[in-house]
Amino acid sequence: MNAQGQHFVVASGNQLQHCIDVFDGINGELTYVAENGGLVIDNHGNVLAESLIEPALYQELLVYVATEPALAGAEISVSGKQGAYIRPQDDSPIMRYYLSRLQVVPSLSAIDDHIYKATFSWQATDADAHAALINQQFAGRLRATVSGGNGLDVIPPHVNKATGLAYLQQHWHVAPSQTAAFGDNGNDLEMLREADYSFAMQNAITPVKEMATYLTSHDNNHDGVLTTIDTLI
Repeated sequence: MNAQGQHFVVASGNQLQHCIDVFDGINGELTYVAENGGLVIDNHGNVLAESLIEPALYQELLVYVATEPALAGAEISVSGKQGAYIRPQDDSPIMRYYLSRLQVVPSLSAIDDHIYKATFSWQATDADAHAALINQQFAGRLRATVSGGNGLDVIPPHVNKATGLAYLQQHWHVAPSQTAAFGDNGNDLEMLREADYSFAMQNAITPVKEMATYLTSHDNNHDGVLTTIDTLI
């Protein structure tokens, strides 16, 4: 892809450092749209674009989730510029897998960092219903998007993977007709609209399959993205 002047972008709801860890050992140009679009960074570590949650709004969000009965029992992680943060009660192997530069802190309200995203998850509970509650409470100020499983990410309202992708399209002068994107969950919907070659994974949720123009021949456990990229190039 690099030899042909093509770009490979990792667009993820995950923390930047986790994305970098996953792609460790892969040579060539890698650009990251991390934190569900809140941070765009190039192969050399240069920040190209970023969006933060305002401190007062972040504090209001924590209070709302802690006091709204329907949101009780949330596991919480926070992604900031200096690293990720969790409370002692949320420390688990799965948290440590997804979060790098992790700090366990007694209070998430006392974090001194620039915040990209807050992530909430519940055991065996419908994250879509929780996202609807948060979106109603913070309409126009914050946005909750389901990221997979029982979890959701809360980010600034204008931020999504599509905003990061659109920035790169403009930065590189790449049209939607020259763009392929792959998605499987709700936080991919906006991004798929920015690519003429929009692919839903075989194991994607129904709204993603309805949004995308194409369907991969294999799911993500059988190299569905890579197989399609090989076909395209």
